[in-house]
Amino acid sequence: MKKLIFISLFLLSATGGYAQFKKVTYASKQQVADFFKSKTMIVMDASPVIGYNIIIANAVKKYWKITPYEIITSEQFDEMYTDPGLSFVFLSRLSLEKQKNVYYLYMNVVMGAKVKDITDLPELLSLPLAYTGVDEDNYVDKLPLMVRFAQIHLNKLKGGRFTLKDYNTDAKKLKNKTILVKENDLSEEVNTPEKIRKVYPGKVKIVTSEEMIKAIDGNDPNTAVLHQVGPGEEDGSGRSYRLIFGTDGVLHYYNFQTISQKYPAGMLARDFQWIADKIK
Repeated sequence: MKKLIFISLFLLSATGGYAQFKKVTYASKQQVADFFKSKTMIVMDASPVIGYNIIIANAVKKYWKITPYEIITSEQFDEMYTDPGLSFVFLSRLSLEKQKNVYYLYMNVVMGAKVKDITDLPELLSLPLAYTGVDEDNYVDKLPLMVRFAQIHLNKLKGGRFTLKDYNTDAKKLKNKTILVKENDLSEEVNTPEKIRKVYPGKVKIVTSEEMIKAIDGNDPNTAVLHQVGPGEEDGSGRSYRLIFGTDGVLHYYNFQTISQKYPAGMLARDFQWIADKIK
């Protein structure tokens, strides 16, 4: 996410404490090339009971094809992260400098490097998952999509810097897809099929997490899935992110805004309207 320049990074899987605000170090062209020669370490979270660990491990075993990989513990990560021949996928917490009391969970892909501070590791991808404290059921069902998307994104980086918003050029491909959404990921103005139809002519279906998991696993080319990052019931501050993925992991839409009374958390009418304009 290229607009997140200053971060406070807390690696649940490694450091056990908060780092200072630092500028993100993006991977160079050479480091992007080095990724494809690397072995990727999939870092398990330090918590012994967490759905993230189970689902990310299963998703990697099923979908990760881009590099050789190994699943490691947080303790192993602490010993390995300075190795430039390795790449890493891990769970982190970040805070925007202007929102020091709001923390987000991210899935990060970085290259190893001989640095003292893990926040200086060269970043390849930083993908928003959820607010900290939000039930993980809000995001773990989409982890298989994110594993697939990460590989698409890493291949895109071969051609130079590519931001999440750059994928919006693919929004027109949503025209023939049914977008699956969970009700709690929709703002009040579009939280029923009737309200959505007023602003969006395409197909949208409100589903359960179980239905979404089944659709993702089935990889139906005519289906897309909404991933929304919001603070849950405490929705008065922070940011709301909306990402729509095809079941093949292709990102078709990305947007975010600071939460306000005018623009609350969740998929907004203006999101649907923007997509509607692209699929005409």
